[in-house]
Order: sequence, then C-alpha cells, then structure tokens
Amino acid sequence: MACAQLWAQAQTAAPAPAPSPTLASLVRDALDSHPTTQSQRALVASAAAGVESARWQFYPTPSVSLENATTSGTDPSYQGDNRVATLRLQQPLYTGGRLTAGADKAQASLDQSQAALEESRLQLSLRVVQAYGEWLSAHLKVQASQKNEDTHNRLLRQVQRRIEEGVSAESDRVLALGRLDAVRAEVTATQVQGDMALARLGQLLGRPIVGAALTRTVATPRPVSALTAALLEQALGQSAALQKAQSQVRVQEATVVERRADLLPEIYLRAERQYGNFNFANGAPVNRFFVGVSSRLGAGLSGLSNVAAARSQLEAALAEVQVQTRNLIEQVLADHAQFMATERRLASMQASLRSAQSVSESFDRQFLAGRKTWLDVMNAARELAQTEAQIADLLSTQVVVSWRLSFYTQGIEAVTQGTP
Repeated sequence: MACAQLWAQAQTAAPAPAPSPTLASLVRDALDSHPTTQSQRALVASAAAGVESARWQFYPTPSVSLENATTSGTDPSYQGDNRVATLRLQQPLYTGGRLTAGADKAQASLDQSQAALEESRLQLSLRVVQAYGEWLSAHLKVQASQKNEDTHNRLLRQVQRRIEEGVSAESDRVLALGRLDAVRAEVTATQVQGDMALARLGQLLGRPIVGAALTRTVATPRPVSALTAALLEQALGQSAALQKAQSQVRVQEATVVERRADLLPEIYLRAERQYGNFNFANGAPVNRFFVGVSSRLGAGLSGLSNVAAARSQLEAALAEVQVQTRNLIEQVLADHAQFMATERRLASMQASLRSAQSVSESFDRQFLAGRKTWLDVMNAARELAQTEAQIADLLSTQVVVSWRLSFYTQGIEAVTQGTP
C-alpha cells in the first residue's frame, strides 16, 4: 500500500510533458529569438526617437554662451567687464516648409523601419518553413526507404530459400544484395539530409531541434483559394516589402520639400539676456529681441543641384514600388500555380502508387509461378519505392508552398496563431 501511495504521489508531482513543437510554434520562437528581428526592432526604436526629435524642431532653441576676455589695458573696445554671459532663445517663424517636411520625413522613416521589420520577420518565417519542409521531405522519404528496405530484406530471404532449394541462381541473390545495399545507402543519405535540415532549424531558433519531437505533430498544407485575383489583392495589402517601398517614396517626397525650402529665406525671432559687458563695467543685465532673416543657399548653385538630385531619388523610389509590386505578383502567381500543379500531380502519383503496389505484388506471385523473372520483381519493388519518394517530395512541397502563400496573403500572426 505504501509503495502504491508513493507511486501515486510521484506521478502527481511529475511535471507535465512539454508540448510537441509545431511549425507555427517554430516560426513564433524564431521570430522571438533571432538576432535579425532584434536588430530591426532597435532600428524601429531609433526611428521613433527621430520622429520625436523632428517634432521638437518646432519649439524654440535655447543656447548659452560664456566668454572671458583678457586684453591689454589700452584696448578701447574692452574697457568693461572681463566676462560676459548671454542667454538666447530663438524661435523659427518661417522656414519654407522645412520643419514640416522634416517631421513628415521622420514619420515616413519610422514607417519604413517598421515595414523593414515586418519584411525581415517574413523572410525569417519563410526560412523556417523551408527548413521544415526539407526535414519533412527527408522524414517521409526515410519512412518510405525503411519500408523499401524491409521489402528488400524479405525478397533476399525469399531468394536465399529458393537457392537452397535449387530453384534460383546465385546471381539472383547477388542482385538482391546489391539492391539492398543501394536502399541502405539511400536511407543513410536521406537521414543526413534530415539532420542538415534540423541543424538549419536549430540555427534559426537558437536551440537544438530533435526530429523525434517534430514527428508527433506534423504540419499539414493550408487551404489555398483557387481565385488568384483574391490572393493578389490580399498579398498587395499585406506586403511589407511594398509598404517599405511606399514609405521610401514618402521619405523622398519630404526630402524634395526640404531641398526646396533651403532655397527660401528663414525668418526667426530671438530673445537674449546678457550679463556683463565688454565695453563698460558693472552694468545691469540687459534684454534684447531680434527679428532676423537667414538663408541656406549653399555654395554656388548647389541648392538647385540638391533639388534635382532629390527629384531623381524620388523617381527611383517610385520605380522601386513598381518593382516590388511586380515581384510580389510574380511570386504569388508562381506559388499558386505550383500548388495547384502539385495537387494534380499528387492525385496522379497516389493512383500510380496503388498501381505500383498491385504490380509489385502481382510480379511476386508470377515469379513464384515462373511467369516473371527475378529482375522483374526487383524492378517492380524499386519503382514502388521511387513512387513513394516522389509522393514524399510532393507532400512536403504542398506544406511549404501553402504556408508561404498564407504568409504573403494573410500575414504571419494570422497564420501562426493556433495553427499546427
């Protein structure tokens, strides 16, 4: 009784087993831990500080100056105090739109940084899905190869019995051994491919990944709409790369306004309070107010050149928007076509698999009846294994392409929340 109670207490106190990692959880973990996203988040914080700095440019600029003069006693310009302190407060009244353009540019830069963050998160998610797809393909191929190895072991035992009975030649056993060695080599190579994919996954997540844990909850293809127009509309609304390019257009538009404002005079109001005076000693503090005009033309006609350069950069940014739009459309259409073709090929290959299984079983029976050769039996087994390997590739391709399309059209959060 005491032993039973201790066992029950141990079972109760034992920690719950860790949940099996899913493709969605792998993507989330990579997004949380990868240094790429951490770097982009720091850049977003820097851009946010830039927006705050641009807003402060509308406020007065304080300044303090303190000068100490040491001159000869005969200098008529410095007969007063040796030290003069001046407090200034200068407020721009008119800048030709430069301050507003600076604030717009800072906000556009922030939007660009946030879009760059989303773009890096998307690329990281796609890398995780690709590595997972490579592991899944290898995992399914290993299962098919192990099944094929069992079949070849059975055939080898069968031909060995026939050789002992004197009804088969030694060459049949040599053929069976050669095919079995080839199957074992294929199993080893496929396992290496799976280990390499797991290593890539581990690097993306910053921790080792065990293949046995992934096999408990294998990802399935996500539903893909047959309407490409709807997919393209969703992708264009979700694309971080396109949003980044559009933000760059806004940055360049603000830069053009800034360059034009440099050609206009700036009007400012300045207030001063001065303590001490170099001309006479022991004077009371004085207050002064100034209204001034200053220019920012630059050397020669460089201001006009700066405007022309900013316009050219704006045209380049507008062209980049078109480039990103076309690249996205091309990617979505290509993935959609690949997914649909994979579905059709998978249906055909599954039918071919059923035929290959029937042919392999039939050839085995006909060989025993003397109507098929041993080479026919071995070739039928190899064709069956090749069909299963092709199906494994198609199944993993379905997962990769469907998840990639979902990221493009629905966003990372919508795909990874509660999805295996």
